[in-house]
Amino acid sequence: SCEFQAVVLAGGRGTRLPEVLGDAPKCLLPVGPYPLIWYPLNMLAKHNFTEVIVVVLEQDKLEVQLALERTPLKLKIDFATIPSDSDFGTADSLRYIYDKIKADFLVVSCDIVTNVSLYPLINKFREDDAAMALLLFKSGFESDVVMPGPKSKHKPERDMIGIHTQTDQLAFIFAASDCEDTLNIQRHLLKNRGQLDVYGRLLDAHIYVLKKWVISYLHRKDNFSTLKGEFLPHLIKKQHVRRAPKTGPDTTSEIVATIKQEDNILHYVPHTALDQKITQTSLFNQSLSHAPYHGDIVRCYAVQAPREALGVRVNTTLSFLALNKKLASIWTELVGETHPLIAPGAIVKSTQAKDIIAADNAKLSEKTSLNCSVFGANCVVHPKNIIANSIIMSNAIVDEGCNISNCIIGHRAHVKRGSVLSNCLIGPNYVVEEDTKSQAVHLSNADQYMEIDIQ
Repeated sequence: SCEFQAVVLAGGRGTRLPEVLGDAPKCLLPVGPYPLIWYPLNMLAKHNFTEVIVVVLEQDKLEVQLALERTPLKLKIDFATIPSDSDFGTADSLRYIYDKIKADFLVVSCDIVTNVSLYPLINKFREDDAAMALLLFKSGFESDVVMPGPKSKHKPERDMIGIHTQTDQLAFIFAASDCEDTLNIQRHLLKNRGQLDVYGRLLDAHIYVLKKWVISYLHRKDNFSTLKGEFLPHLIKKQHVRRAPKTGPDTTSEIVATIKQEDNILHYVPHTALDQKITQTSLFNQSLSHAPYHGDIVRCYAVQAPREALGVRVNTTLSFLALNKKLASIWTELVGETHPLIAPGAIVKSTQAKDIIAADNAKLSEKTSLNCSVFGANCVVHPKNIIANSIIMSNAIVDEGCNISNCIIGHRAHVKRGSVLSNCLIGPNYVVEEDTKSQAVHLSNADQYMEIDIQ
């Protein structure tokens, strides 16, 4: 924790989760008994970090702070707030906290849930004196889960990732949607660089280790708004930049003068006269021990998590549903045995509860049949209900005499007496009227409004 700082980005608005999010912060989505942001923070604590910078929207700070205070977490959190009326991307958020970064650092998205060890990633970063190293998972965690609501085809987002086999050095990374039917690879990525593997089914975990100088460069390059989509591809391309060649017995001052243009990335990479001599005379790190990579000053790497490792990004409604449905079966593997699936503050009076998860202050009444379901913080389930294979989100209310199967009941939604819902998606704050009988529908307050395009 002295060598690295840790930053958790939690200022996202969750635009790809409108069905379940409403006006709640994305980082507080209920995943089992804890809010989503607890999982990356718990991961960092297990890797001996004691302090973490958490970037949140200014309007969400208090709510996030209170939610984390109710979880078992031993970390000193420095909340860095970004303006609520801003349209900050992830790169903008890092640029905004530039003054807080004093060392090499990890950047972690608030929506990653994993049990993977970060040490192989950190060790790769150290061994190769990397500018950046990122973590990749196998994809497909949600492939066998069916979304409630109307039938629709889910097209997973995929990245095209090129990795040089010999060294794990990144050649490129970009969204598959940006790729035509034919993938064109620039010749210099293949010439004298050994085998290049191209992957289309790996998941970028949004866990990055970065050099301190990288944020100094980002601070200058204010035209980049997003980290993954814009800045990292730019950084990867800069691996092929070279310093000016030596022209005499001592040209250190000339080289420094050449590269000290603030738009030149080499201006930010520490490089002394001693570094030059080491580079030319020894194999001081793994990447320079391979002749094709000799001279790469900016180096970016990818580390693939073991196939058995758990890793999912909760950035779509489908991944949110899939993780919650599978959580009970992978809980011990994910977080260990010290954290119970039913929070100490939950009130569970039902004697017919099987494979359920309940968050803090969930109130589950007697005379209810509860099976394979997740109950968010402060939700209320009244007596005489049957709930199976469903997610009842935080502050939702289910009145008496309801039968709910394979549904998501949104944040602050209210299901009134006698309703029978099957394979339904109930949006945030929506009120399901008494004796409603619905199947495979999406009920949302958004349906009550008409969009008007004013030009």
